[in-house]
Order: sequence, then structure tokens, then C-alpha cells
Amino acid sequence: MDVHNMEAYVKYNYFHKEQHPRYTPNPFCPASLYYNKEQDFYVCPMGQHMKRIGMKRSLTSNGFVTYSVRYQAERCDGCPLRGSCFKARGNRIIEVNHQLQYYKQKARELLTSEEGIKHRGRRCIEPE
Repeated sequence: MDVHNMEAYVKYNYFHKEQHPRYTPNPFCPASLYYNKEQDFYVCPMGQHMKRIGMKRSLTSNGFVTYSVRYQAERCDGCPLRGSCFKARGNRIIEVNHQLQYYKQKARELLTSEEGIKHRGRRCIEPE
């Protein structure tokens, strides 16, 4: 869409849920964690740095290739939030698709803009 100079006012999954006033995001979800873009690391709710350990290439059922970056916490042993954070052995590993996060942020900005609110209100009553 960027190539054709078009803007997409398309809702992603969970967009409506995020708009409700009672919505509270999971503090352990990778999207809720603080990300330092310059040094490329995440910070868990207890303040530990999660360093980049690699990249994962996936192929969707319709043939689209996605790339996710993997981050691992340094030491989860003895963490008081471990039971709420994750249940596996070892240190927590998260996978983040930065391109998808960028698209979601861009869609969120467009959909919550004045023009986006007009499109959302009009689309539900117009037949396609």
C-alpha cells in the first residue's frame, strides 16, 4: 500500500477489544513490554533485559513468509512473577514480529484518527 500511496483503514484482530474502556492489556504479553529500539532489547515487568538470541522464519498456510525475532531473559530463576509470566523451564523466550507490530501501530493511528472514525462509522451501514 505504501508503494501505491494508499492508506489502509483495515481493523486488525483485537482492535475493538482495545477500544473498550475496561480493556487492560496483559503486562506479560510481548506487545506490553518496553522495547529499546536503539539497543534492540525488551525489558520484562521485573526490569530484566531480554536480549536478542536469533531470528525465526515461518511460512503461513497461504505461502506468506514471516520473520520473527527471538528474545530471551537472562535469569528467571527466583523471580517472584515467574508463575504469572510463564510456566516452562529455563528462561523466558518471546518471539516478536517487528513488521507486524509496525503495521498494527500504523493501523491503530489511522483508525483512531478523525478520518478513520468516519470510515469506521460509515462502513458498517453501507453494503459492499
